[in-house]
Amino acid sequence: MSRLRLRAHSWPAAALVMAFSLALPLCSGPQVPKVDPKGLLRVLADPDPRLREEAMAGLGQLGSDAVAVIDILVAALADEDIYVRGTAAVALGRIGGAAVPALARALKDPNAEVRWSAAIALGRVGAPDRAALPALVKALADPSENVRYAVTVALGGLGKEAQEAVPPLTGLLCDREESVRAAAALALRQIDPAGRPGQLTGDALVSTIDRLVPALMAELHVPGVAIALILERRMAWYKGYGVRDAKSREPVTAETVFEAASMSKPILGILTLQLVERGKLDLDRPLAAYGQELILPDLPERRLVTARMALSHTSGFPDWRPGGEEREGPIPLLFKPGSRFGYSGEGIFYLQRTIERITGQPLDRWATRNLFAPLGLANTGFAWTPAIGDRLASGHRDDGTVLGKSKYLHPNAAYSLYTSAGDYARLLIEVMKAEQGDSALISRTSVREALTRQVRVDARDPVERPGAASGTAVFRGLGWSLNATGQGDIAHHIGSNSTGFRCFSQFSPSRGSGLVILTNGTRGGDLWTRLVAAIGDL
Repeated sequence: MSRLRLRAHSWPAAALVMAFSLALPLCSGPQVPKVDPKGLLRVLADPDPRLREEAMAGLGQLGSDAVAVIDILVAALADEDIYVRGTAAVALGRIGGAAVPALARALKDPNAEVRWSAAIALGRVGAPDRAALPALVKALADPSENVRYAVTVALGGLGKEAQEAVPPLTGLLCDREESVRAAAALALRQIDPAGRPGQLTGDALVSTIDRLVPALMAELHVPGVAIALILERRMAWYKGYGVRDAKSREPVTAETVFEAASMSKPILGILTLQLVERGKLDLDRPLAAYGQELILPDLPERRLVTARMALSHTSGFPDWRPGGEEREGPIPLLFKPGSRFGYSGEGIFYLQRTIERITGQPLDRWATRNLFAPLGLANTGFAWTPAIGDRLASGHRDDGTVLGKSKYLHPNAAYSLYTSAGDYARLLIEVMKAEQGDSALISRTSVREALTRQVRVDARDPVERPGAASGTAVFRGLGWSLNATGQGDIAHHIGSNSTGFRCFSQFSPSRGSGLVILTNGTRGGDLWTRLVAAIGDL
């Protein structure tokens, strides 16, 4: 006789007489243990979850020799104790292919905990769970994000055997749960390592956007969205969705103006580099040399702040001073300028004030004269005008109710840019043309300097993108955030204002592609995140 020993506990001996009873056959040949299902059932009814867990663990050690109790193990996936459920899933995974039919049926169980544990078990089975592929593919639509995640991982483990799962997995790149999106992106790479899953082009790209955006707007209560696509450094497509105001129900059109929020910052970078080209500003000369700024603290280190530091967010200033910039209060210095990254609207605003001192003009007037008007951007400005007001969208709360319209009469390069999706796309196109030496407004040297990695930002994750556009590291350029990817750096910026706008833009200098997404709802950040996670680079 042989016995599988359980851990010693002070439990009653009668309870330990056996979660299972193993007896070696009397005949000659391999010694194959046999399991007593009745004894196991008695232990599974024990009120002590530790004893039940021991029973599951013991069966897991038997592996394929525990075939006789597969149904009992599957039933244990519904145990009230989470450790018992987990141990049962491990045991089923060790049994292997023989457990697959029962686990495939468990994926349809009314209990989400059972479905979740069954998916975990199938992931542990590995390649033999090919027989469960149809059930796994159907389970990708499960209402539980935990089930979707575990099923996605299991499918990725099948590798090339799971080709039929590629379409629904691609759909999960837009899932509401970040963990599911990440698992789908990984699974697609495992299934098709040589491919570029999620890299959509042409009609497939537009049809995907047309399918996803209305559904995301309804789910997230975002009333209006404007999207512009750039391919081969040209405007390839534009579309407005929904309304610019939930009360008036006026539709979003090509002329609808949104708040670009922090997408204002890289535009100041362009204006700064124009002044550098004209010899009016040096990126590495302290801004204090261009005139004293009384709002800064009287500290020697503040005299170290340069335009390069302001644009790369290494100035040492906070995002905003207590009370905001409107009160003209003092700006604290949080760390030595140039020593590390620290996102700062105040650094951008300080650079703006320096530029206004150098040019003798307010930012909105200088920007219109030197950038917006030459490009024909009729819907863009750093300050409110009646013309902008006539086309301006309203911001909206999480529930889609109206917050109202802003009226920035004082320009602030950190957040006050008004623009349309088409106008902002033209700004990106001009930057990409300049990178090719084909712009009369910005030099190639300036753009390449702007897109050079100035500082690594380990505190932030890359934007979610699938396939070859998946990011590996984050850097800051001059105005832009840069994601390192397998197909080169992708420049981007995010916009978020308390007035109810969430926006995003990106472009790939090497590929000549780009994307602008403007939304007028506070949950628009979720919308663009999930959309970009599905379509990636273009």
